[in-house]
Amino acid sequence: MDQLDPALEEARRAGIDLDLLDSTLALTVEQRWKQHDAALELALKLEAAGKIRDARLQSIASAPC
Repeated sequence: MDQLDPALEEARRAGIDLDLLDSTLALTVEQRWKQHDAALELALKLEAAGKIRDARLQSIASAPC
């Protein structure tokens, strides 16, 4: 078995996904930007959905019984 660089072994023990890093670095810059944009779009949609949910819950909580 090959000996890993001590820094890589320490990173792996710390929970860093080195396989994910390798696969990401194998992508072109354009591919990484597309992934970033898609993830950002998803995060913004989730944030908007959370705000809508919170507003609905707030109106239910403040409604008279």
